[in-house]
Amino acid sequence: MRALMLALGANAFHQAALIALVPVLQALYGVPLAVLGALVGLGLLVAAAAVPLWGRAAAAAGLRLALSAALTGACAGVVLMGGSLFLVARDLIDATAGFALLAAGRLLFSLSAPALLPLVQSADGLLPARPSGSGGAGRGTLAGHIGRVNAMNGFGRLAGNALIAPLLAFGPWVPAVLPLPVYLAALMVLLRQAGSGGARLKKSPAVMADAANGAPRAALRWRPLSGPLAFGFLLQLAAGASYVLLGPVIASRLGLGAEAAAGAAGFCLAAAVATGLAVQLGLERLVGPRLQLGRLAGAVLCALGLGLLSAANSLLVLAAAASLMAAGVSAALGANTAFTIELGREQNQGGAGGTIAATRLSSVQFAGLAAGAFLGGALGGTDLNGALVVFTIMAALAALPSLAAVLAVGRERRGREPSSSLSLDPVLPTTAVRKGASE
Repeated sequence: MRALMLALGANAFHQAALIALVPVLQALYGVPLAVLGALVGLGLLVAAAAVPLWGRAAAAAGLRLALSAALTGACAGVVLMGGSLFLVARDLIDATAGFALLAAGRLLFSLSAPALLPLVQSADGLLPARPSGSGGAGRGTLAGHIGRVNAMNGFGRLAGNALIAPLLAFGPWVPAVLPLPVYLAALMVLLRQAGSGGARLKKSPAVMADAANGAPRAALRWRPLSGPLAFGFLLQLAAGASYVLLGPVIASRLGLGAEAAAGAAGFCLAAAVATGLAVQLGLERLVGPRLQLGRLAGAVLCALGLGLLSAANSLLVLAAAASLMAAGVSAALGANTAFTIELGREQNQGGAGGTIAATRLSSVQFAGLAAGAFLGGALGGTDLNGALVVFTIMAALAALPSLAAVLAVGRERRGREPSSSLSLDPVLPTTAVRKGASE
């Protein structure tokens, strides 16, 4: 578990380091910013298309094998990118060939490394034993696990931003290849478990039972997942747009120049990352089994943060708005991921259904992040305040289905127990959870 969690942190470190390396890449390869932006965008599209296939691979061949293959691809991608930077920096190959090697490594990395997050999120073998009987405690454990997994991305981003300057003193290839030992260590742990015949991270019992009697599992249906998938897309779209708009909003509201605005944006983003980390690490205590309520509260906080961002006129208020939005996104997406995995498992698929559902959600969220970056730039270039209002409305709309589900739970419980007060704790039997899934 620890090795895989560190591998997730290495993923985020790599992403943060590459963003910080953009000026170095421009100078080293002699390519314009638009070309590097296109490469990043293409990588997002490749990841969005590839991640669901990893879910199917995990269901068919086992989670351990899928994780091992994803780590192998990440290693190969990092080696190609780091090798390109090393060879071009040492004038061993020309910039054109080096950029082709960099692009190949980036695309290979995008095909494999992004799958690690949803695979680990859905890994039963990484969780404490799920209590028998009521599903509530199990859901609480799952939400806490997902919060801790997601927090590794925040730690990785912080490390990437903090270490990029000292690492560049050793060469531009060093930040690119630093995740390699972590990936290799995680891969060795998985291979050692496979060699010792460990039971962790194997195919779900339901899938193995059907394979034994020759009965194929029914395909995971999209319709029951449409609500949480749309929720994840809208929240990631709003988050992606807000990150694009934050710098221009700061420059406009505070009357700052480009460099000063960038520094102020860095302060706001640091506050937001710290807040998001705190929420993710406390997700089990804050949300626990109340997944619908967690989705609702998170979406409302995100909408409030975006609304505050549209009215803020001081640096502290802007930082508070960014932090409020980060808290909402962390809570909402963590609870939504747990909710989606549970819905996948309920479709008579066991753990494999949860893995497939998690990878579908991850794919949709990649698409939402890319759409948010595009729409944020397009709308923000015309009217910053109008763009923020549009994305605030999107976040508020995402909260409506969860609000309806929470109210339905309250009415149902009040009807069963007339003397009790309304409890907003929507941990329901299967029928009630499915009611929320049809959002």
